[in-house]
Amino acid sequence: MAIAFVAAAPANAAPARSNGRGTVIFVHGFDPDGTAATNCREYWSSAINYFKSKRYTDSQLKTYSYYKNKSGSDGCTWRYKDSGGYGTRDTSLTAVARSFANRVYNSYSSAPYGGQKVDVVAHSMGGLVVRAALYHVKKGTDGFPPYLYIEDVVTLGTPHNGASGGQLALCNAAYGFPAQCKQMAQGSDFLDNLPVTPSKSAMGTDWTAVSSYDDSTVSASSGTWISAQHKLQYNDSGDKEISHTALKSHKNGTYRARIKNSGSWSSYADRTAPVVRAYQAVYYKSTQ
Repeated sequence: MAIAFVAAAPANAAPARSNGRGTVIFVHGFDPDGTAATNCREYWSSAINYFKSKRYTDSQLKTYSYYKNKSGSDGCTWRYKDSGGYGTRDTSLTAVARSFANRVYNSYSSAPYGGQKVDVVAHSMGGLVVRAALYHVKKGTDGFPPYLYIEDVVTLGTPHNGASGGQLALCNAAYGFPAQCKQMAQGSDFLDNLPVTPSKSAMGTDWTAVSSYDDSTVSASSGTWISAQHKLQYNDSGDKEISHTALKSHKNGTYRARIKNSGSWSSYADRTAPVVRAYQAVYYKSTQ
């Protein structure tokens, strides 16, 4: 007889959705520079500065990393580490997702901390970490916490349906076919196991997916492939392009983009920069 395992119910009432400034956790993407190290404060400097300009405090803005920084100073609030040491490009994204989920649970969601909710802004591969974390928590996978309270998730240039072929070839050639490159490939077991409709936390989760047609690493369609409540795609605007890196850093000016909250895509119009959209998505109950 088959036995069904059900994740434990939260010991405290789920927080209510509301507008306002709470904890935001920034999750970086794959490290391409060959050092297996990411300085979170440098990586997210533009976004963090913008959020601070909107009266978020340093204590509300957290960063999560899954590589070791060889310099010993990485500006990251938390780093992945297990019995084998710090993470590398061969660390499974499922293992990273498990570590991330437990960090959120132990620091915010669990009963001793009053069931605090958090928001997440993730760039590139970091969005897959968050998506996998919520999926395995909901599924009740061994080693993952029983529940999480994540109110909003914003993914910026995340390869939800796989990274671009040329970038994967470069990734594999440069780093010797590491596990994370393989998992980002379209049709990988890792991606195929994740549902198109991203999982929600115990309080519900509002997903926003942002992509760009000027992103040579992750296609615009892959970046918004999931069934998110809100989608936004930037289009080529001559000299005002939104590259893969720009998705996590551009905060000034307007760019041609279209949105989809329900139904069909809107027409292209001048819209605010991606960092601004990320702020709006986590501050408000619902983006527009």
